[in-house]
Amino acid sequence: AYEMLRSLVGSEMCIRDRANNINAGGDIVAYASSDERLKENIVQIPNSLDKIKQIKGVLFNWKEGYGKVHPYGENKDVGVIAQEVQQILPEIVKENVHNQFLGVRYEKLTPLLLEAIKELSKKVEQLEKKLKDK
Repeated sequence: AYEMLRSLVGSEMCIRDRANNINAGGDIVAYASSDERLKENIVQIPNSLDKIKQIKGVLFNWKEGYGKVHPYGENKDVGVIAQEVQQILPEIVKENVHNQFLGVRYEKLTPLLLEAIKELSKKVEQLEKKLKDK
């Protein structure tokens, strides 16, 4: 099943299978450039709380027979539904070119969550002010 392309990383092993999935043990460190000098057309995410309210966090079991698509077996897992996220924030949903299944770049949910927290915080402050003024 695996075309054993192995590389030793510290004391852990990385294996790449024929579907180009990489399974690794130990710590994995990855960075994405976030330097403002590389960005243009910067705007805060509008209506972030409304967007978050449209995305369901779900518990689920992986379907049997898709071992080539994901290595999780039929185990219980937690996540979101890519098709729902695609309706709200299509920039963070990608189609796998090998099998046409959708995937969510979960780390890209963080900015949306940050802005939603700020919106909630502002609402709480407004409510606290109303209560204080009574």
